[in-house]
Amino acid sequence: MIAIARPVTELPTASALRFALTWQAGGMLLLVAHILLVKQSIVLLPVVLLIIGWLYYNAPLAGLVVYFQFLIYQNWTIGLFSDDLERSSFTMLQGSNFAVLAMFAALAWSRLMLPPWRRSLGPIIAITSVAMVMALLYAGLGSIKEGPTSASIYFRNSTALVLATLVGLDVGRVWGYRTVALCFMVTVGASLGLAMVEFFAPETYYEVTNAVPFMVLKNLGSRLDTMYTARDVANSNTTSLFNSGEAIEQIRVMGTMMHPISNAYVVAVFGVVAWSIAMGFWLLLIIPMLLLSGVKGAVLMFVCTMSLWFVWQVTKNRPFLLGCSIALIVAYIGYGLAIGLNNGDWHVIGFMGGVHGFVSNPLGHGLGVGGNLSASTSLRASDWEKFQHAASADFALESAVGVLLYQMGIAALAVIGVFFVLLKMAPFGRRVPRYGIVPRRSDIMFIALMAIAANGIFQEEAYSYAATMLTLLCGVLVVNGRREHEAVSTAKLLRLARS
Repeated sequence: MIAIARPVTELPTASALRFALTWQAGGMLLLVAHILLVKQSIVLLPVVLLIIGWLYYNAPLAGLVVYFQFLIYQNWTIGLFSDDLERSSFTMLQGSNFAVLAMFAALAWSRLMLPPWRRSLGPIIAITSVAMVMALLYAGLGSIKEGPTSASIYFRNSTALVLATLVGLDVGRVWGYRTVALCFMVTVGASLGLAMVEFFAPETYYEVTNAVPFMVLKNLGSRLDTMYTARDVANSNTTSLFNSGEAIEQIRVMGTMMHPISNAYVVAVFGVVAWSIAMGFWLLLIIPMLLLSGVKGAVLMFVCTMSLWFVWQVTKNRPFLLGCSIALIVAYIGYGLAIGLNNGDWHVIGFMGGVHGFVSNPLGHGLGVGGNLSASTSLRASDWEKFQHAASADFALESAVGVLLYQMGIAALAVIGVFFVLLKMAPFGRRVPRYGIVPRRSDIMFIALMAIAANGIFQEEAYSYAATMLTLLCGVLVVNGRREHEAVSTAKLLRLARS
């Protein structure tokens, strides 16, 4: 107990900002070097990745800040250098942030398996280990049935949140949540600025950032690879307000993720993180950006999170908060399914395809089998019309939970279980003499985690960027809470010994 009782390290705000900015610059230089090396030869892919792994092994927080650059700016930077980039190199580069995350998670797991941490964090280590074993088995099955490309895509999509949990647990052994959160906010801050430039001057922005060749490479073989100008990119991102079919049109900003939905979720998570460390003034920027994003899922996640946080702040009653959370989630899912089935919403249709596939084969079909990102899935207009008419697809699509159920069957519970174990171990509130349970600002992160877990029913992107960021940050909070608990226990033992 005493071996892990020392408090975590928190940098003063100014020091944390300087640290984050320094390593953000270093991370961006490493990202550019990585892309240029791979552009020369795909054989050079591991060079920079191994350097980053060495950095994380020796300085976890510095390595984490570098990873944040790869997570947030990877696609944007690839776009800058996408001229004359071969398709194979492009595909490998797009997996770079996941390769860094997997390497970090392997190092994190080796440190977390040391006796003090294995005892203290047993449940979360166990569920993440089971989830990874199951995912590897189903990736092997998917490789046999559908090919390694499809299996690797869905392996990345299904395990990123699991690997991020391990990294968060490892970093939180030493570093406090506020320091990590500030590093995250510094990273995303520049991305928010670029997103605003894109919103106000999209065509100029797409020209300068080389968006056209990036989008062609990304969508090769589909209708979107016929883009020739920045106007084509802008038109492809222009839709009706919140996809409602109304006459009001808006451009859905791609941001540095080069994907409108992923960008909206990053903006929402940024807002929640800012609130969690008492920097709520950022919401003056975040709320308008979310409303202008045109992404219903990210907006609803943010609104539900903030609403439940205020319920918790006012009532200070955990059972009441749990009841409100369950009621809100049930109402949200029920209403979403009912309206979606009635209107032929693709996310609901895709979820029902996953449910039907799970019922017909509870053991699962294998990662990469089915799903609209699968190599053998070529959806024509007639397929979409057939699915809409039947109110269900032949396989899962556009739903993170639906895809998991279809591809992994009952084993998907191991991946989804990571959310529940993190919530179970959450240091939710703190007990203060004469006042009882008092909410912490950081409690909002676990409320957001619960919201994104439910949102995965309706959006496949919910379990990529958003869940990855939230499980990582919640992992830091869980370990910080264990340290706090152990430190209190040790202090009591010392007082007893002195008496």
